[in-house]
Amino acid sequence: MIKSSSFFRRHFVGIFMLVGCCTFSSLSATEFNIIPYPQKLTPQSGSFTFNNQTVIFCPFDKPEVLKLAQQFSTQFQLVSGIKIPVRNITRAQKRNAVIFQVSTTLANAEAYELNISSKLIGIKASAANGFFYGLQTLYQLLPAEIYGKTKATDKKWLAPAVEISDAPRFSYRGLHLDVCRHFFPVAFIKKYIDAMAIHKLNTFHWHLTEDQGWRIEIKKYPLLTKIGSQRNETLVGEYYDRLPQLYDGKPYGGFYTQEEAKEVVAYAKTRFITVIPEIELPGHAQAAIASYPFLSCRPDSSIKVATTWGVFDEVYCPRETTFKFLEEVLTEIMDIFPSKYIHIGGDECPKTEWKKSPECQAMIKKLNLKDEDGLQSYFVHRIEQFIDSKGRKIIGWDEILDGGLDPNATVMSWRGTQGGITAAKAGNDVIMTPGAFCYFDQYQSDPVGEPLSIGGFLPLQKVYQFEPIPTEISAEEAKHVLGGQANVWTEYIPTTESVEYMVFPRLAAMAEALWSSKENRNWESFRKRLPSEFDRYEQLGIKASKAFYDVQFNSKITPENKLQITLLCDCPNAQIHYSINGKDNLYKDSFKLPASADISARALVDGRQTGKTITKSFLVSKLTGLPYTQSMKSLWYTGGTTYALTDGVTGNDVDYSQWVGFGKGKDVEVMVDMQSVQRIERFALGMLNAPAKCAQISPDIKLYGSTDGINYQLLSEKQQIAPTEPTRVIVRTELTFPATDVRYLKLQLKNPNYCPANKLEGTECGAMFLDEIGAW
Repeated sequence: MIKSSSFFRRHFVGIFMLVGCCTFSSLSATEFNIIPYPQKLTPQSGSFTFNNQTVIFCPFDKPEVLKLAQQFSTQFQLVSGIKIPVRNITRAQKRNAVIFQVSTTLANAEAYELNISSKLIGIKASAANGFFYGLQTLYQLLPAEIYGKTKATDKKWLAPAVEISDAPRFSYRGLHLDVCRHFFPVAFIKKYIDAMAIHKLNTFHWHLTEDQGWRIEIKKYPLLTKIGSQRNETLVGEYYDRLPQLYDGKPYGGFYTQEEAKEVVAYAKTRFITVIPEIELPGHAQAAIASYPFLSCRPDSSIKVATTWGVFDEVYCPRETTFKFLEEVLTEIMDIFPSKYIHIGGDECPKTEWKKSPECQAMIKKLNLKDEDGLQSYFVHRIEQFIDSKGRKIIGWDEILDGGLDPNATVMSWRGTQGGITAAKAGNDVIMTPGAFCYFDQYQSDPVGEPLSIGGFLPLQKVYQFEPIPTEISAEEAKHVLGGQANVWTEYIPTTESVEYMVFPRLAAMAEALWSSKENRNWESFRKRLPSEFDRYEQLGIKASKAFYDVQFNSKITPENKLQITLLCDCPNAQIHYSINGKDNLYKDSFKLPASADISARALVDGRQTGKTITKSFLVSKLTGLPYTQSMKSLWYTGGTTYALTDGVTGNDVDYSQWVGFGKGKDVEVMVDMQSVQRIERFALGMLNAPAKCAQISPDIKLYGSTDGINYQLLSEKQQIAPTEPTRVIVRTELTFPATDVRYLKLQLKNPNYCPANKLEGTECGAMFLDEIGAW
């Protein structure tokens, strides 16, 4: 059994159990760097100073509150050297004291009042939850060293005078962790829960079963961990990095015993966090089927635990033996996890095997179901009825909406907000977790300099903009929105350090979106308060991303078709320096780029660089900003802007966001009106050779020019051979020709219709990727 470090066992409980309204314009960033921001904060004059005469008073007849007070005293003594005795509130003094007082007026168990003056610190709450969150806020008003492991020197232990009245906006404030794609030890799970507590989150969604690994002991079915928790090897790199794919050849595995899981549940409970387990069904079941082949519609002992990522055809077969298995598994799960909710997954269930199965087809007919989607609905309803019979409720991803829902079911809306909207209108409870705002496995800074990610782009500010209540629902329907959740899928997050990098500080933004009132959320205030959060992370040993200190590039085309560059940094007091082709400049305002260039930028805070140096390549030509037409609609990849081929931004070989994709093996034609007759003698375009995406560069490129848009002459033609590397390769191609006066350009690209025999699932033969085109 894996144990947490002695420090976490002894001290983190104490840390995480402590921790005319002020407007944001008047907020003193040096005094009230509280995240999430309270509902009401009124600054007062002066401060409270802790010393050797300070005493804590609390009600001894409230054991949970007494425990909180004692843990605060223990932690405070550890970092300050000041011993603060804990005494019964019946003997409370009126000076130099921290007083825990039970409130009879605060109806919300998570609500609290924190009043700090030069004489006293008072914390009021109606339940232990409220005292817990009041202490979290108190911790944030003290030096960051309060979170430390050793005595801090030369620190003044004082808290600014203030009156705070606070309660959460939402009752469900969640964080998810996938431990199946990659496994993390109990010590880290506890550290993860500790960090949740600091951010006033109250629900840990533990994703325990997947195609790539079954991670929880089930005593009646020991093969689930003996076989299902182990995979033979793991994919190296991103899924579409190369063809053929590369594997590490190393066995990988791990699981939690039931005792370890109970230990985590108990640990979380002391931090007022509920642990909700997820047992995936009917899809994402390959690890279970590898362990017990009778669970498949085609019992086959050759099925192995998945070694790569994606969605697999091996799903549970909806027969009675499968339901018996799942009911027995869920019975053990409910014995471990006392949570009100059990998450049953319900997402991404291919019907391939069901369509081929005579047994499934007979069941569809017998139950008078419409099709395989109806069979999935029947499957979910069977499990839902069983869980309901045990006094619990299900949560499922929004696919469980298909076929109708029991009123007790709660929907976790991940494919945007529509699932949540539909469920709320139907009277079902909802947890909002749309991927665009809540999936922390996406890039958070420029992908070229970031660790490998699943793709996408979710910077800190976008997380902060997350609004759990959609505008499409009424005030009454909005009562069904319980809250929201951040999700951490770990295909490309293999270590505890990489989890921390992807989660923090984005979790701070999510916490404020779920706790603070809508009116109190203010990005400018948040970015001023966040640097203090990094000080806390450092004390806690959390290796957070420093993307907050990275420079962000914004480019746009002006009405004069000039490329304008704006440089930004989330850190409000950062000084930005940039260089164009090696010449250093201090950034003051947006500037127009007169010619193609590489721009490097870095941000300095107090003369020190904390973030990365970000470099971007821009292409400026006579075509920059011009509209164009193309012979076929782009595929999934559109380049991100309306005129992605002429927006001046070049693509990279890390992600596909700047590339325009074409497919189906069809030739491509792009036409540009240069608005007037102009003389050109050179043309360039970029292409991406990506074998894993069935994409090759064009073997035959032709460029035509015209002055009237009717009669075209061939300006240049070029044949080229595709790179042979198995990985993605950018090919920049240039065509030269005698100077010619033209207004209209026609680019024709022959599609090689590349279709490898070992093509990957989810790809389409005959793809081509283009980025910036230019003419001079």
